[in-house]
Amino acid sequence: MKNSDLLFKLERIVIDLVKVDGVDGGLIVDDTGKVVAKRMLQDIDIELFGPMSNVITSSSKRLFNSSHQGEIQRVLIESLNGKALFLNLENVHLIVLMKNHSNVGLILVSSKRAAEKIRVLSKDLKPDIVETIIEPAKEPLKTEIEPEVSPEKLEVVKSEVAVDEISDLKLVETPQEEPVVLEESLELEPQIIETESEDKSIQVLESLEVKEFEIETEIAEDVETSKPEAEEEVEEEVESEEVIPIIKPPIAFPDIKKITEVPEDVEARSELILDIYEAVFRAMSIGASKIMGVAPARGLTQKFLPSQECERLLNGVVVESNSTLNFDKIRENASKIKVEDRESEFIEDFTKILDVITDNYGKVMGYEAFRGMVRPEFKIIADSYGPVMNKLGIINKMHPEISELFGS
Repeated sequence: MKNSDLLFKLERIVIDLVKVDGVDGGLIVDDTGKVVAKRMLQDIDIELFGPMSNVITSSSKRLFNSSHQGEIQRVLIESLNGKALFLNLENVHLIVLMKNHSNVGLILVSSKRAAEKIRVLSKDLKPDIVETIIEPAKEPLKTEIEPEVSPEKLEVVKSEVAVDEISDLKLVETPQEEPVVLEESLELEPQIIETESEDKSIQVLESLEVKEFEIETEIAEDVETSKPEAEEEVEEEVESEEVIPIIKPPIAFPDIKKITEVPEDVEARSELILDIYEAVFRAMSIGASKIMGVAPARGLTQKFLPSQECERLLNGVVVESNSTLNFDKIRENASKIKVEDRESEFIEDFTKILDVITDNYGKVMGYEAFRGMVRPEFKIIADSYGPVMNKLGIINKMHPEISELFGS
């Protein structure tokens, strides 16, 4: 089904739902926070509904999971002037706005019927969403996979000169002439090596070397049948390598060297300012991603980035797939600014960018919740850059909701 046909059908479902008595509007939002279909009876700003739907459903899902009450189905929010119903439909979210006096039971039944239709149609949206989310994860996997142990040629290194202590043997990668394509499963257990052809297994065994002396081919049988600790050691090492791309967060906060004095050199001072703001924006991206998810955080940041107001710094700058600003491009743009103008322009423009992003993050997540998410990273920044940030006047010009994290 073409996207145009799909969006038209989703739009029709929302229009029919809004016809139910008491419904003020309806929206369908994908997992990236993009509104794909809507019908509103009142003039309402829907810009924040996309990211907000992810925040509400994600936080509610975590609460339900922690209390072991099963998978979340819907969230009903009530206010003095109305109600909002959020339904999580796997690939999309359905948001139904209703009047305060509306029949909630009737709207729930109608929303469930609409949700089943949306759930079926939204399956066609899945490839687009997967492409956006999974693509950035491929690069770190490659960097982690390439240095893995090759099954073609192995070397045994013995920590102590003792023939019978096979458990001390460790597998070490040696250079190879041709690249080896690893299986997607990445399970490098000894059994996989044994499933190769008999001739290839003999070649692997014959290539084993000992640091102090040579081991004859007969010892290979002892390696396979003797102490299982050797296999367990290899498995533990492989598992530790496999865990890295799984538990590694999409955004990592870098180690920061503590600096207490402002450099006298103008160019060095401008580089320090870039380092400070890069750390600040990275911390904010981490906080937003914790609350609403990486993809919605990226979309929200990209949407409100003041590219025109700060054209010289943000020319050609995009928000990366992990929701961080492309600071390599920012540094490239910064290098084109006159050295004597950099310090003042950097602080002025970065302050504008920080204000815009903070305001919009605060509207979606609430300032208190956002501060709670960025507090650990901001503490690192304060410990490393706090004194020089005060001397440069950076903290005093920051958004008040953020500057209080630096104790000012």
